[in-house]
Amino acid sequence: MKRSFPLIVTLLLAHQAFAQTTGAAAPETEATGSIDWVAEVLKGGATSVVLLVVGFIGIIFFIERLLVVRSGNFIPGKLEKDIKKFAEQADFESIERVCRKSNSVLGDIGKYVATHTHIPFEILSFGVTDMIGRTVSRQHQRTYPLAVVATISPLLGLLGTIIGMIESFQKVALMGDTGDASVLADSIGKALITTALGLMIAIPALASYHFFKSRINSYGIRLEELVDTLMSPWLHPENQEETSEE
Repeated sequence: MKRSFPLIVTLLLAHQAFAQTTGAAAPETEATGSIDWVAEVLKGGATSVVLLVVGFIGIIFFIERLLVVRSGNFIPGKLEKDIKKFAEQADFESIERVCRKSNSVLGDIGKYVATHTHIPFEILSFGVTDMIGRTVSRQHQRTYPLAVVATISPLLGLLGTIIGMIESFQKVALMGDTGDASVLADSIGKALITTALGLMIAIPALASYHFFKSRINSYGIRLEELVDTLMSPWLHPENQEETSEE
């Protein structure tokens, strides 16, 4: 019994120390979890409001690009197969018929080629290339607002940070050595929240811009490849002669 007494005392002391540690950590966890991020964002004042508006505009352009920059509006799968099949047969009447039913970039190009078979090949090729180039440029222009959002958001966030730091230094100058550190910390937090908000808006906007730009370029390359197939009767007339002999 005497030997077990020191062991019991040691266990009681360890349990008390663990309870004190847990009790000291609990308020810190509760304080950390009680942060109201909506209130923190609104502390940024007018800068935060402008950033939220810019972010909302970015979301609108992202949704618009998501609906427009897709395969069905550029190169529908069924139309692509039909054009390849009819182009091998040099059946431009069928190409025109299927292209008129499609409201897509490939449909417009196929319809243009099928209705201008009487003009010289060089002029027709230049016209088709110009159509593809104008379509790609127009889609890049409509994607550019995402790049603008990604560019101005960090700058607005930095502006809010500078304004907040100026306010912090003014409070330090007014309070002097007797100033409360919590007041200074609140001003610094207000200054940093705008930078964080600006980066949260800029990063997805920049990623979306490059994603849609790459996708548009990919569709442009595929359109050029399909135009080569569509104009194969001019490019390789010997293949058509062999087909007709068979």
